[in-house]
This record gives sequence, structure tokens and C-alpha cells, in this order.
Amino acid sequence: MRDEFVLRLVNKHIKQLIRVLNQCPPEKRSIVPEGYKNNIHWHLGHVLVITHFDVLILSEQTGLLPDHYQDFFAYGSKPADWQGEPPEWDELIAKLKELNHHIHETLKDRLDEPVRENALHTQNIGELIYLTAVHMKYHQGVVYGMLNSLKSRTAEAQDDLTTVNENAVTPNETAIFTGGCFWHMEEVFQKLGGVSDVYTGYSGGQDTNPTYNKVVSKTTDQLESVEVHYNPDRVTYDELLKVFWQNVDPTDDQSAIFYKGQEQRERAEASRKELRSSRWFHKPIGTKIAEATPFYKAEDEHQDYYKKSTLSFKVSEFLSGGSFIMNKMRGRWRNENER
Repeated sequence: MRDEFVLRLVNKHIKQLIRVLNQCPPEKRSIVPEGYKNNIHWHLGHVLVITHFDVLILSEQTGLLPDHYQDFFAYGSKPADWQGEPPEWDELIAKLKELNHHIHETLKDRLDEPVRENALHTQNIGELIYLTAVHMKYHQGVVYGMLNSLKSRTAEAQDDLTTVNENAVTPNETAIFTGGCFWHMEEVFQKLGGVSDVYTGYSGGQDTNPTYNKVVSKTTDQLESVEVHYNPDRVTYDELLKVFWQNVDPTDDQSAIFYKGQEQRERAEASRKELRSSRWFHKPIGTKIAEATPFYKAEDEHQDYYKKSTLSFKVSEFLSGGSFIMNKMRGRWRNENER
């Protein structure tokens, strides 16, 4: 059953990613939206290259991709540095489908085989495939945010998407969420179109001098939280709530939504009610909704942590089980036949 789940998971997320990618009109695939460093074309190629390396190369399979794909889509690359034309969109989609088929045909009976030491700290092929699905789901969320950002622009403004719009008049609003490790929550909101800043910090308690050491040692009533600054013309509070629920364990009574004003309260309570009525979880929904208390910014080393310490962040993310699919992997979600 575990083996079947891993294979179904990667197949599901490849198909979902392709559906999301195909929502992007051809003329917008090469645009870098405001607040991002890459375009959607890059995200497609990057998922393909990383999946290819993490699954096939680390499991000592014969490679399917030309070497020059790395030059365009590897970690640290970006369209501004491309030399020459990248592989075409349709070619990348076809390669991703081929890779999906290849994984199922060649690795379905080898999931427990050990793999050589790697930066992902995985022990066998099944774990490689699972972490690939985690990576894929993350980029699907980023692409979704980019599409929302691109939709909010007119055709005349598309050439200026890589610069900050100095004429914006709608003031930013703020939202506070608590969902386990604030490093992970900071990253998922920071990548969302329409979000200008995300700060890690502490909220929900009475301690006026919270620190990270106090929180992890449970000597304070404050919780690891993020404060999201967003433009409501570009991303709605409902969309922020959706990202929150997809990246938190809602059965954890340490998770929380701290509302600012009656409208946020009503939207938050409605979203929690909808989640409860879905009956996705064996355990009760424990996420609390409460009025926001003062937010205290965390120490500097905890701001933009996912950018400063990429490897340790990824390991922490995996161990903490912060994302939607990690919760599912660990048995918190109901099977389809139980719903």
C-alpha cells in the first residue's frame, strides 16, 4: 500500500502540475512577474531537471535528458542569465510525461532499494520519489501564484512586470498565521503573487519579550507565527487562507489564524467550517481562530531563513511535516473510500 501511494502521489502531482502550467497563455510563459526572479517556463524546466536527477540519476538509472537542460533550469539559474534559447515548452511537457511513465515502469518494484548518500538524506528510491513529489507540489503552488499575478495585469503593462509598480495606491493589509515551523510558512507566503513582505515572529501570547529559544523550550506562551503583508487587489484574504490550510496540520491545536477585523474573522471561520465539513481528517480540526495580539518580529537569523540555509531548511521542512502531502503521507488524511 505504501509503495502504491508513493507512485500514485508522483503521478497525481505531475498531472496536476501540467494542468496548472497549461493555464498559462503562450505569450505569458516568458514573463517574470513582479516579486519573482524566474518565469513559468523556468519552473516547468526546473521541475523536470530536478525530478530527473533526484529520481533517475540518484537511483543509477540511464538519463533521459540532454545535458544542456542543466544550463537553463538547475538550482541557481534564472532566465536573465540564459545563453541562447531554452528548450521549447511542448518539448518539456513531453519529457515530463515520458519521465513519469519511466518512473512507474522501471522503479515500481525497486522502491525499497538503497541509494547512495545524497543531500536529501534519503535512504531508498521510494523516499526519493516522495521528496520529488514534495518539490513538485511546492512549484505548483508558486506557478499558481504567478498565474494570479499575471492575470491582474493588462496586456499593456506586461513589459513592465519585472519592476515594482510605483503607482499602486491600494495600501497593503496584514494577516497573521501560526502553523508550526515559521521558516516553512514564511517561504510559502513569500512566493505568492501580491505578497510584498513576510516576517517571521511570535504572536498569540502575553509575553512581551519572546525569543526563539523561549518558544522551542516552551517557556513562553507565544507561538511561531508569520505576518503577511499583501495587496488585496492582487491576492485576496481567502487565497491566503487556502495557502495556509494547504501547508499546515489543522489537527494541531498549536496552529492558529489571528484575525484583524471582523471581515478577516468571518472569512477565517467560514474556511474552517468548510474544512470541517469535508471530513478529510480522522482527528478534529484543532486550528484556533482568535483576535490578533501584538506581533513580535523574530531574530534576524530567522528572517528569510529558507534563502540563507537552503539545505537545513529543506531537511527541517521534511521532518516537520508542514505541507499538505506530508500530512497525507503520515496518515492524517482519510482514504477516499472512507469519505
